[in-house]
Amino acid sequence: MSPRSTETSAPVPPGTGVAQARRRIFVAVPLASALRRAVAGLAPHLREAEQSLRWVPPDNLHFTLKFLGEITPAQLARVAAAAKDVAARAQGFRIALAGLGAFPSPRRPQVVWVGVAEGADRLAALASDLDGALHRMTFPKEARPFRPHLTIARVRRTGPAPDLTAAIAPFSEFALGAQDVTNLLVMESTLHPSGAVYRQVQEVGLGESG
Repeated sequence: MSPRSTETSAPVPPGTGVAQARRRIFVAVPLASALRRAVAGLAPHLREAEQSLRWVPPDNLHFTLKFLGEITPAQLARVAAAAKDVAARAQGFRIALAGLGAFPSPRRPQVVWVGVAEGADRLAALASDLDGALHRMTFPKEARPFRPHLTIARVRRTGPAPDLTAAIAPFSEFALGAQDVTNLLVMESTLHPSGAVYRQVQEVGLGESG
């Protein structure tokens, strides 16, 4: 099963007005700096696939809970309100990262990811609550269930996909570390030839109301 992508547009509710400037928006859980460094340390172990992989810059690493695509300012206000409501209902929790894998498979990968060994159920519940809240605001629900994972690299579209089976196998249960999940971020993604640039639009703390 393929992961939900942060690089393709999603449908948006009709009747929002075409004159408004649209922004490419997603809602995410940020990754702690120590875990960003740990993920960056995996790159040398996949050196044989270096020419085939496009690594996510460490500063861009995050868990995407919901990708909205290009939406209007009015829709963005509804996304911000939904994120705030969902965060207020949630409590902070801890996640631990472990294991390296690929979608759809290490033999023919498109995406390389790190798994969530602890707290995956809480992360999935948070994503589900957010999806439901946004659906009530007329945004489409996700077609596929949320699978907690951290995308760390994508296979370049030029040339054949590398077989990463041997490179990934030693790290199938490798522990990278843990962090507390305490907030949600509403983020804007701007696409450039060199890759996506992310900008924080809103930050809301879990368990915070008002």
